[in-house]
Amino acid sequence: MSFDFQLFRLINNLAGCNAFLDGLMRLLVNEYFLTTTMSLILVISWFEGGDRDRREQNQRAVLRAIVALFVANIILKLCNLIYFRPRPFVDHEVNLLFYRPTDSSFPSNSATVGFSLATAIWLYNRRLGALLLVLATLFGLSRVYCGVHYPLDVFAGALLGGLSAYVVVRKGGFVDPMINLIIRTGRRLYLA
Repeated sequence: MSFDFQLFRLINNLAGCNAFLDGLMRLLVNEYFLTTTMSLILVISWFEGGDRDRREQNQRAVLRAIVALFVANIILKLCNLIYFRPRPFVDHEVNLLFYRPTDSSFPSNSATVGFSLATAIWLYNRRLGALLLVLATLFGLSRVYCGVHYPLDVFAGALLGGLSAYVVVRKGGFVDPMINLIIRTGRRLYLA
């Protein structure tokens, strides 16, 4: 038995033992709750800042986070074309607290999304980024708890999202002209 499956069993066996924890995990596993929460945090961050320089830095962080998400999703789709891993409930009896997704379990789409956004913001703003990293971690953990991902799926998604964000933020000068154009246009429309 692999370490990945043993860890999955350890986490997933908690499901069904505590009604409050199950309810919380059902809320967190939902594909809309945390992604919407993270998106709202990005929208607030876009407009937040005591002065124009700080606001522009936040806007650059938000735009780079969106580009990182886009890049990570392209790589994720390529991974899914190359390798298909069945969900845990396909081959094992699990405590399933969610619907039965049919796409590849590896890497986790949810972890990829969460960690690409969170890491990109963290590279600009440690405090806000830390909050988003906690949310992304809870998102990934809930996927294992509810029986739809193995821990390795979540780890791979987190790595993919994090690396995509790092490349876009630290090495992605190629997106600067697009980011500058969006910020200038936003200022003209009073959106920045």
